[in-house]
Amino acid sequence: MIFDKNAIIELKGYTDTLGDSEKDLELSNERVDVVRSYLIDKGVNVKRIKGLGYGGTKPLSKGKSEDERKLNRRVEFVITYE
Repeated sequence: MIFDKNAIIELKGYTDTLGDSEKDLELSNERVDVVRSYLIDKGVNVKRIKGLGYGGTKPLSKGKSEDERKLNRRVEFVITYE
């Protein structure tokens, strides 16, 4: 786990590019919430966690196969310091 008390964790949730964009945005935010809850359960202070869902707006792969679409269903995290 992160030991530096000045670290901020930014979570970014994504979905694949298929489906309704509003539902994809909702799903990506739900993914962020699940990861946020996990980090809080592991002892990370809630004030150190930021997060946002982006739906299918920033795909890693634009392919249509299942394997390529799986790459887009993810939560990324960025650690910054304030």
